[in-house]
Amino acid sequence: MTDPTALTERPIAWEHSGDGEFPYHAEVDGRALTVRVNDFPAEPVYTLIVDGAELADLDDWPRPWRRPPVPSHLLDLVARPVTAELLGTWARRVCGVTTEHAAEVADLLGLPAPTQDDLGRLFVQPSPPGTAWLQLFMNDRAGLASVEVRFTEPSLTRADLDACFGPSANLPRVHWDSPHVTAHRITTPDAPLSCTLFASFHEDPGPASRAFQISLRRDHH
Repeated sequence: MTDPTALTERPIAWEHSGDGEFPYHAEVDGRALTVRVNDFPAEPVYTLIVDGAELADLDDWPRPWRRPPVPSHLLDLVARPVTAELLGTWARRVCGVTTEHAAEVADLLGLPAPTQDDLGRLFVQPSPPGTAWLQLFMNDRAGLASVEVRFTEPSLTRADLDACFGPSANLPRVHWDSPHVTAHRITTPDAPLSCTLFASFHEDPGPASRAFQISLRRDHH
């Protein structure tokens, strides 16, 4: 079993390990198979490991392979709705992030390890209630760049965010049809970095306007 195509073209029902770096494992013809998730884009998306030895790097998830369902204990981690208080917790933790590994970043935020799609984008699956997605953006040189949450049911108002983080600033719009964006700068004593919370609105935001997207950007002082 030294030819990768003998495995990548074969239907394999993978099991979820719960480990963010080595999330999938299977047994085929008595051989132990493991899939490692790498630090994309600096590295290939996946590495196939057979009996502890690296066999092949993969840029895409092979079409015949079947991903397993997410374990229930990981589903519990994303059962909480995204509130202003939870965003505050995440923002303070973003200020202190020093790791360059996406799975470790997710763990610091109290989330399951993200799953990479075919384009290498990192999404927490499933996303929290009321959201379309929760995505981690990683930089191949500096680690975490930002955390982005897109809401299907916007509930957080500008007043909610201002009450939690202080008065927000209106940012200039790039184009006539660009979103209206407000910003809060968040710092934590003794943290090596700071964080900016960006809230996006469809209209010029008043106190009752609801944000359809929140981004937490990791900033250097």
